[in-house]
Amino acid sequence: MAEPHDHLNFYYTIITMIQNKLLIFLLILISVSSLAQNNSSSSYSRFGIGILNSKADATNAGMGFAGLALGSKGYLNTLNSASYSALDSAKFVFNIQGKMSFADYQTSTDQQSNFDANVESLSIGFRAGKNWGMGFSLAPYSSIGYSISGEKYILGTMDKYPVELIGEGGISQLSWTNGFQVAKGLSLGLNTSYLWGSTDVIEVSEYPAIIGETIYNKRTYQVSSLLFDFGLQYRQAIGRNSFSIGGTFSLSSELDTYFEHKIYNDYSSDLSSSKTNSDNLLIPLQYQAGMAFQTHSGITIAGDYRFGQWHESELSITNGEVRDTHGASFGVQYASPRYHRNFFKRLQYRLGVFYNQQYLTIQGNNIDSKGVTAGLTIPMRDGSRINIAYEYDTRGTINAGLVEENYNTIRLGLTFNENWFQKRKFD
Repeated sequence: MAEPHDHLNFYYTIITMIQNKLLIFLLILISVSSLAQNNSSSSYSRFGIGILNSKADATNAGMGFAGLALGSKGYLNTLNSASYSALDSAKFVFNIQGKMSFADYQTSTDQQSNFDANVESLSIGFRAGKNWGMGFSLAPYSSIGYSISGEKYILGTMDKYPVELIGEGGISQLSWTNGFQVAKGLSLGLNTSYLWGSTDVIEVSEYPAIIGETIYNKRTYQVSSLLFDFGLQYRQAIGRNSFSIGGTFSLSSELDTYFEHKIYNDYSSDLSSSKTNSDNLLIPLQYQAGMAFQTHSGITIAGDYRFGQWHESELSITNGEVRDTHGASFGVQYASPRYHRNFFKRLQYRLGVFYNQQYLTIQGNNIDSKGVTAGLTIPMRDGSRINIAYEYDTRGTINAGLVEENYNTIRLGLTFNENWFQKRKFD
């Protein structure tokens, strides 16, 4: 016969489970609405499809965004779909991640600071079958957000009027991820993504001294497409240590594109409007490769390389050129293999560096980004984690009237490891 306290434990467990599910559902709603907002304030986001975003979890971000060869153990390694084969069969993993950036913009004559904060990604993962891990994620693929002030000459005169160029939007990525262990140490993955988004480009011209009104010239671009990429991981034990390699291959994909052109002023919402198809944009072939070495003492060393054939994208860049991209990441992590009562000994520590060659040059100048990272994980007793990553990143140049951008970014990820698939027994 069951004791009274057994029934209390049962009800407490059920209530706790319901509370956790409601919290996760609330976080999903918040993240979906927040992901629709801007994730950039870079002046370089006005070119092409904007600033490309990494899919890395805060765990990988702390290691310089490296981790293509690492499995999804305790968190979701969204860098490589093959990693999902390592998900715990009894766990449902949910991750929500946000970031805040303190930016400093410099030209040869001026300086400006800015602050951005937003939900960055949402992902879930679980074991769908024997040797099969599955997940879904929502994150920005690229971000556009800028405001540039200038002046234009009135045609046929030496008089000027103020003009402001405003852009906001980007491309979102909804992914269905599958990872399969096909042999001992070997896993393959498939990531199917739906890309969609809209970008508003507005030219605000003020004519107070001429016609006494402000004219808004607005173009809204809409894009959508499917994107497929494949993943691979192989792990080999070396005594008490292990060595692993990983890679991803992304097929090229055309973005169906059209835009709506609208001109209006402060008094009329529609002076002129039209809607038409535009030349499709191309997301080019891309691949990545990485390796990792993990020791029995808890040290992990990882390095990745990235390449994209962006010269085939046929993007039109004003005063610039499109080129292929290269990138590299390197990181180290220490996580004690044993449980410690001491709080600081239970933490996981990370350091990393990275370099990304951007897919465009402006007036012959590179606007490549490079930076250093650091991170830590605070593990919870139920297997959940708090992941924190810091990144210092510099991009661009002050040459030719361009902007040098410096960022201090903090990422915070909350990873819930729920025992949804574990059978509970009560007397």
